[in-house]
Amino acid sequence: MSTEERVVMGLQQRIGRRLSVEPYYLFVVRSPARLELASRSDANRSVGMRVVVGGAAMIVVALIIALSGLWSAGAGSGFAVAALAAVIGGLLGGLGFQRMLGGYAILTTYNTLVADAEAQTLVLRQASRVGAARTQLLRFHQITSLRLNRRPLAVGWPIRRLQPIVALELLVGEYVWVIETAADAGDLVELAQALATVLEKEFVRE
Repeated sequence: MSTEERVVMGLQQRIGRRLSVEPYYLFVVRSPARLELASRSDANRSVGMRVVVGGAAMIVVALIIALSGLWSAGAGSGFAVAALAAVIGGLLGGLGFQRMLGGYAILTTYNTLVADAEAQTLVLRQASRVGAARTQLLRFHQITSLRLNRRPLAVGWPIRRLQPIVALELLVGEYVWVIETAADAGDLVELAQALATVLEKEFVRE
């Protein structure tokens, strides 16, 4: 395993939980013994760009605050005003930079899911150009059942509204793992059937 790969332990889902009105994954390999999925290249674009733009706006505001402090000091308001503006601008600029970095990480995130009947494992992997890749593994015997379940999702920006979606979920002990979501249950049936075949389980609708 690469030194840049980090394994996430535990039964609670830490990787790949993403709620959306559109499916996130595409089929790479589909057979009765193996299922491989990969996230769409454009799946994270809108969210990532929104975070990047928000970070850039914070940096612009930070520069305006810092420059206004310098201008006020030059106009006779004193060093204290300039120092306070510099501190506030520095803090806001730092937060803006972190937000831009987070947005870039979202933009470059690439997720895969591999269910292997021979190994009896389901592996989620998440990688981006920021930080180490992460993997999380489930063994088939830990998966209780597979279901299509309705749930609400807040959509829209800046005004939010609730929209019903359908989630393809695994029940793992007391935890629920979200594999895929869509506004239309019909978009998930093919994936549900393929995953049920590899897991050798029936999927249920709720």
